[in-house]
Amino acid sequence: MGLFRRSPEQVRSRQDAAIADFWSWWSTVGHDQAAAVFDDDARTPQDLDAFATAVARKIDPLGLAFETGPGRVARHVLVVTAAGDPDLRELAQRWLTAAPAPDDAFEYAAFRQPVADPSGTSLRFGDTVVDIASMTVVPQVDGRQVHVSVSHPAFAGAPEEVRGQVTFLFLDALLGEEAVEAGIGAVTWTGDPQPDGIPILGLPALVESARRGLPEADNAL
Repeated sequence: MGLFRRSPEQVRSRQDAAIADFWSWWSTVGHDQAAAVFDDDARTPQDLDAFATAVARKIDPLGLAFETGPGRVARHVLVVTAAGDPDLRELAQRWLTAAPAPDDAFEYAAFRQPVADPSGTSLRFGDTVVDIASMTVVPQVDGRQVHVSVSHPAFAGAPEEVRGQVTFLFLDALLGEEAVEAGIGAVTWTGDPQPDGIPILGLPALVESARRGLPEADNAL
């Protein structure tokens, strides 16, 4: 007996149904609950966990990831993203296309957004805190992309998967996920000092110059 496989049309139909279910829930329940949580300065970790669990349950059929943060035209942004998986990028865009118009509380995006002021950004894994201000990068401009070797002292004792995860989370915070996908080429990481490294906070200007084909990208090295 052969295994049953869904046709591409069936897969897309199930995805469309999950997208419609998400936005139905969001418009009737999720939006107001989320606004109440994120506008409340007295919110608790339990409040955030309850919201995260509800969103995760709704997007689980899509296989996408999500996060929230400060918005640009609204107070908050809800991001549902392919998290770097090119096979899911079109699906994330379909989710965004079905989104309602932004309002005072929420706007929506299919790429992680850059942090407005990333200089104070830090991440904790275990008992170790990695701060972006202590991170350096050796950039190599290659046409309109920049290959990067990223270093932080805390990487010396960190597992390889943690180094990679922290590196990409910082790049997304610094540049935004869309610019990382378009403007960053090969990415490596190390716990060793890099004498030729520059502060990673200077990377956005270099990536922007390379993407626009400006000579400043070459002159910055």
